[in-house]
Order: sequence, then structure tokens, then C-alpha cells
Amino acid sequence: MKIEIGESLGYSFLRHVKQCWLVQANWKASEHWAKRQAEEDLERLFSDMRENFDPDGSVFKGTTTVGQFLRQGEIDVVGVGQDGSIHAVEVAFHEAGLNYTGGAANRVLKKLLRTMFVLDAYHPAEAEKHIYFLSPKVHRAVQEPLEEIFGALQGEYPEVDWHLLTNQEFTGQVLVPTLEKAGSVADTSELFVRSAKLLELAGGPSPLVEEAQHRQKGETVYGNPRRTVRESTSSNNGQIQPIVRGLMKTLLEDYPDLLSENDRKNLMSEGYCEGRLGLHLGGYPLLRPREEGRMDGGHARYWGKVYAGRYYVTNNWWKQHHSRNARSLLRFVSIIMEHRPGHPGLAALEKHRAALQGYIG
Repeated sequence: MKIEIGESLGYSFLRHVKQCWLVQANWKASEHWAKRQAEEDLERLFSDMRENFDPDGSVFKGTTTVGQFLRQGEIDVVGVGQDGSIHAVEVAFHEAGLNYTGGAANRVLKKLLRTMFVLDAYHPAEAEKHIYFLSPKVHRAVQEPLEEIFGALQGEYPEVDWHLLTNQEFTGQVLVPTLEKAGSVADTSELFVRSAKLLELAGGPSPLVEEAQHRQKGETVYGNPRRTVRESTSSNNGQIQPIVRGLMKTLLEDYPDLLSENDRKNLMSEGYCEGRLGLHLGGYPLLRPREEGRMDGGHARYWGKVYAGRYYVTNNWWKQHHSRNARSLLRFVSIIMEHRPGHPGLAALEKHRAALQGYIG
């Protein structure tokens, strides 16, 4: 049996970092299992996936039925948390950088949609679902489409906790925490843990051990240890999208009079959003009227939730622009708070402002 080191890392990551009490690599459902959802509900979900994410057929290709989709559904690693949550990991380890024949973005998107579909079909509906895509080396030309995909998935399926962990996030949130746990693990069946211990025995410290040492001091070290770049573990490790969704709910639904009709009109203007607010959203305004739809060029550019029954919010939050966009949103929130003294929504805005400030660090 071929053993994949990436899958072994995913296995140890779920066991020791996410503390899953039951973990299996190369997990595949049995055709003899009863499904948790009715066939018509699965058909509807499959149809919606194809309509929203594959209008030209380039993602699903020859996969046209629910049965085919389920039969293809092998997941690299699946774990069950101590609280009953489900964790599913897809991992790609390509030494030259993530690359799939036919396009990495479409392959990854199909994997993620299929993973969610399989979990929906066989696992309890009330179980929290966490889906991870891990890859240690992803070039910018591939990273940007992946970030766009994850933004779209988070918008369409907010009930799932989506994690894109590549490059620095892979190192800081997967590799180093797992290495930190490896020293006390005595299970000889874990290939990744055994490999890490072999590196130490062979005359370390290895670059990986050095990273773990810096992590324990509150620092993360990325790249060649001879050319160290250190960043605080509290800065820019998360995603800005949850902050944006919370802020938009406050402004558009919970306290809609915080914004005037002219304010909302400005937020539907690309020129205003980029020129005045300083947001970098790939050429899209922050808001779009519901009647104009979510799609452009066959891709969903806005999350699926309709805020206040009237607006879509863009999903174009690319990682390299997160800090800039967080600063722009922080200024925007601060201006609103200055113009609305005594408003009952100020406490909610203060929480969003604190979250943005904390994100920036």
C-alpha cells in the first residue's frame, strides 16, 4: 500500500492538534450505508452545486449523477472530534508547487464540493463540519483562484467551517503545531511523527525543530532559517471574511439606519469602494443589488446570503489584500461611529472595530 506523507501529516494533525478521538486516512463511504438525507434532497444539492459552481461543465466534467459523485468520494483524512464534530482534510503535496492537469483551481473545487456532499449524505446533520485543504507550496497564480473559491464556498455554505491552509498558514497552523506535539507521541504507526523524530535523532536541530522552538516563544519562522522572516502569531493568521459578514449583518440588517440610502448606494459603486474607501476587491463593489445576481463570467463573485432581502456582499477577499482591506474597513467603521453618536448600534460596531484592530495587530 502506498503511504503518502501528506496524508500522514493530516492524520497526526487531526489526532493531536484538533484532538479527534477517531481518525482514518483514505476514508471512503460504503455503498451499503443508509444515507442521512433523502435522495431528492441530495439531487437538489447536487443540482445547485453544478448551477452555482460549474455553469460551463469544466469542474464536474463527466460527473453527471449523484451516484457517480458519491462513488468518487474518497477523502484523504477524516476525524471525529470529542464533541462529535466532523473534520475532513484534503491534502496536496507537490514539491514544485501545487499543480494538477486541467487546472488546480477546478480540481480543488471539485474535491471540496464532493467532500462536503459526502459528509452531508452520511454524517448527522447536527454535527459541526470542518473542511481543510492543505498544501505546503502554492504559487501566487494558483493561490488567488483558491482564495476566490474559498470565499465563494464560505458564502454559499456558511454552516461549514472552511480552512485554506497553504504556504505560511500551512507552516504556522498545521506543520509547526503538529511537530510541537510529536515529541510526546509514542504511536509508531504515525509515519509523519516517526519521520520528525528521525530528523532529530540524525543530528538536529532541523529547520522544522527550529520553527517549533520559535513558535513556543510566540514567533513563527517562515522559509530558510538563514534568512528568517518572523511574524507575531497574532497577526494576519486568520481570515477577514467572518469579520466582514458580521459587519454587514450589523449595518444592513440589525441596525440599518446606521447607513443612509446614499451610503448604501456608494457601497454599490466600484469607484467609491476602491477610490474613497481604499478597498481592493478585484474590481467589484462591496454590495450588489439582489436583482443583478451573484455571477460574472460564469463565477460567483458574491456570497449566497441576501442581506436584508436586498443586497449581496462580494466574496472577493484575497489573502494578500486582507491587511489593507481591514485598515480600510476600520476607517469606515470609525467614521460611521463618529457620525452616529448615541446610536444603539454603536456597541455592535465597537466589537467589529475591535475585531478589525485585532486582525491588523
